[in-house]
Amino acid sequence: MASASYHISNLLEKMTSSDKDFRFMATNDLMTELQKDSIKLDDDSERKVVKMILKLLEDKNGEVQNLAVKCLGPLVSKVKEYQVETIVDTLCTNMLSDKEQLRDISSIGLKTVIGELPPASSGSALAANVCKKITGRLTNAIAKQEDVSVQLEALDIMADMLSRQGGLLVNFHPSILNCLLPQLTSPRLAVRKRTIIALGHLVMSCGNLVFVDLIEHLLTELAKNESMSTTRTYIQCIAAISRQAGHRIGEYLEKIIPLVVKFCSVEDDELREYCIQAFESFVRRCPKEVFLHVTTIITLCLRYLTYDPNYNYDEDEDEDESAMESEGGDDDDPGSDDEYSDDDDMSWKVRRAAAKCLDGVVSTRHEMLPEFYKTVSPALIARFKEREENVKADVFHAYLSLLKQTRPAQSWQLDPDAMEQEETPLVMLQNQVPNIVKALHKQMKEKSVKTRQCCFHMLTELVTVLPGALTQHVPVLVPESSYARSSVVTAVKFTISDHPQPIDPLLKNCIGDFLKTLEDPDLNVRRVALVTFNSAAHNKPSLIRDLLDSILPHLYNETKVRKELIREVEMGPFKHTVDDGLDIRKAAFECMYTLLDSCLDRLDIFEFLNHVEDGLKDHYDIKMLTFLMLVRLSTLCPSAVLQRLDRLVEPLRATCTTKVKANSVKQEFEKQDELKRSAMRAVAALLTIPEAEKSPLMSEFQSQISSNPELAAIFESIQKDSSTSLESMDTT
Repeated sequence: MASASYHISNLLEKMTSSDKDFRFMATNDLMTELQKDSIKLDDDSERKVVKMILKLLEDKNGEVQNLAVKCLGPLVSKVKEYQVETIVDTLCTNMLSDKEQLRDISSIGLKTVIGELPPASSGSALAANVCKKITGRLTNAIAKQEDVSVQLEALDIMADMLSRQGGLLVNFHPSILNCLLPQLTSPRLAVRKRTIIALGHLVMSCGNLVFVDLIEHLLTELAKNESMSTTRTYIQCIAAISRQAGHRIGEYLEKIIPLVVKFCSVEDDELREYCIQAFESFVRRCPKEVFLHVTTIITLCLRYLTYDPNYNYDEDEDEDESAMESEGGDDDDPGSDDEYSDDDDMSWKVRRAAAKCLDGVVSTRHEMLPEFYKTVSPALIARFKEREENVKADVFHAYLSLLKQTRPAQSWQLDPDAMEQEETPLVMLQNQVPNIVKALHKQMKEKSVKTRQCCFHMLTELVTVLPGALTQHVPVLVPESSYARSSVVTAVKFTISDHPQPIDPLLKNCIGDFLKTLEDPDLNVRRVALVTFNSAAHNKPSLIRDLLDSILPHLYNETKVRKELIREVEMGPFKHTVDDGLDIRKAAFECMYTLLDSCLDRLDIFEFLNHVEDGLKDHYDIKMLTFLMLVRLSTLCPSAVLQRLDRLVEPLRATCTTKVKANSVKQEFEKQDELKRSAMRAVAALLTIPEAEKSPLMSEFQSQISSNPELAAIFESIQKDSSTSLESMDTT
């Protein structure tokens, strides 16, 4: 202990230095010491350390101040209770200081101390005493409205303390409530917001009397409706209480909901938004008590989902379906909805709140699914055209929630005979699919990536919930535009899994139509089609085996390097070559690799090898893939490979003998090493074919490897690896 005290004394002395660097380093060293579990401070050292850290909170150097405040965390758990109380007293006093920087650092300090206190459940006397001491000082600071910045900090700390240690302050809850309630009418909105947050944490731990006082106060003030500004605040407060303690507010909904419904009709968009947000919190947090009011809430949400008084939607814009289907290009409508903007228009917030509330309703009331498909579903579909992107995303999300609620379908629901007998949610959804497709068609041509992603998620979920839902709509979906086609084909990919599903017969019948996009003029659509084909070949080859004769020519066509897709880009003084066709070639070679495992018997292996040869001379990523293919082919069809051996060896030798420029970056050397090792693995695999070594070119290459120390070392290690793996296979 003596040595520790001596070391700390030295640090404390350095902290008084006029050199800020000395003070910084000494404070940093002290923090390191305080974080050690083994440290034990005597009473004198405790007192000196606490005094010095509190002094450094007022240091002229900001970095020293920040380090000092970080020391408070470990310090609280290392000193006696009366020292912690000294720290808290000083911080509370500093929080009322005229100096803004000292106020800020002291507020951070108080939060640090509160965060380090043992949890309320531990029954710690220290936590209880410290919180009680802080509470009195905070309520005084909150009550003084002269300095808003002090108020805001005090409210922040109060909320933090109530969330962590609220249960220890039960005796103080009435005084805390009395201190907070007047702040709901503060002229500063920031004060009101932080007060609402603090009240939200208070209701999680307060007794029933305090809770009743709070609710009665809010109901009384709402009934008075003295000012629109405070009415908004009270509605927000009720919503916050519901979110934090829905189980407690439920019994008051009979009084609250009629008031909130009444305020929805007031011509104030901000108030409407808060009212609908309150409905959402009731729906999600008080499911039992809100039951009788759900129909009213749905009616209001459906009304305000379309509330857009400052914008005239052209209702005829997508009525002409024949025109819709004949559109082949990606040209966007020059009069796109996105161009409209009005900074004063707040109606979009009302629509967003309505969409989120409907999302809450459909997510929590599974028993109302048939009703939702009669009223909510058509309204949401009609609203996919929403002009504000964020609102549109919430409309889509609400519909996705509806689909997910419909998803847990029992087998009887998928039986066509059973489905005809009554109007199940699935039957009702099936009847609305044409409207969904029609509404999504226009959205899939939007420039917005976010909107197109929403469409993609919608299509994916739709075919998951209702297998075969899009089968009849392929002609409508596939001609549109490239964004739409890629979204549809990607959605199909997500319906393919490696275990049997009810959708499989439908998929087998229609997947050929979707894979016709392999002939699409758009590069990205063809790439997505290849990815979908690869998924089918890997997970469920039976879907595509009978289509290979028509698909393989298109697949092989995508393995070719196209000069027209290669461009030069200037990057500062350097020119960099970009190959826009690389991704689709990689996708094509990945498909070829998959077909070796799943459909080898349907391949013309010599035609296949022609394209493998091309890949051996291509880009790094494709070379790596074709080297792997050679390893597989050496085992699967050795005689065919033997006939082509000379043509295959040459590109392997070129790869192994290529040298990287001396001034290249480290990554280039690493990539070349990987290529060499991968090529050598292919060579080793080829040499396992009987009579392969009789090939003159292979024999010459072997001699070249033996005479080159670097290549010989790589080849030897690869042969060791392969023999080790063979031995382990034999033992198993």
